[in-house]
Amino acid sequence: MTLKSTPALFALSLVALATSAQAETERQLGAHAHGAAQLTLAAENQTLAVSLDTPAYNLVGFEQAPATDAQRDQVASALAILARADAVLDLPAAARCTLTEQAVDADTWSAIEAHDDHVEEHHDDHEDDHHDEHADEHHDDHGHEEEHHDDHAHEDDHHDDHDHDHEESTHSDVLVEWTYRCENLDALSTVTVSAFEHFPNLTDLQVQYIGDDWQGGAQLTPASPRLTLN
Repeated sequence: MTLKSTPALFALSLVALATSAQAETERQLGAHAHGAAQLTLAAENQTLAVSLDTPAYNLVGFEQAPATDAQRDQVASALAILARADAVLDLPAAARCTLTEQAVDADTWSAIEAHDDHVEEHHDDHEDDHHDEHADEHHDDHGHEEEHHDDHAHEDDHHDDHDHDHEESTHSDVLVEWTYRCENLDALSTVTVSAFEHFPNLTDLQVQYIGDDWQGGAQLTPASPRLTLN
């Protein structure tokens, strides 16, 4: 699903709230802090827009491109949860809210994976071409072949070290947006954040919210997941 556009003022309010929540989180914990995320809610008429901005670590436990089947399964599982209406909020039944649109921006995962595939493919092609061109030349020159092998081993070590450093320094953020149609927004006086149950790595949530009858902010944790809108 894709997120449809909202009226200009509504969209600007949501952006302003997201910026405010992110600034507050960075002030307290520093930019891109594992365990921390920003949640924004904006309500207008019968529309409720919810946005979650979080490090990928909070959702899957790692930030580099998935390199194993287990990691790919973790990403698929996280995406399946994020597509649900109760992914981050347990909305009261009295509000009669229905999820109408949902979007996930996690292009960094795909971009990193595509980059790694390209580097590996280029490295393999280069080695194959190099081997084909010089196989006959170095067949009888055993000493040179050993030296050449040692050089390649050094290159492989350097490549592994580079990959390790790249993995440690990679920061991947995920932005998720949900749009609900609520028949009775007045019933949204209190909501419970369900994201803590789905994603145990998430431990600190900065929340900003705005609506016709409420506006403010809160800091929620797994021990205190209820949000009072006033």
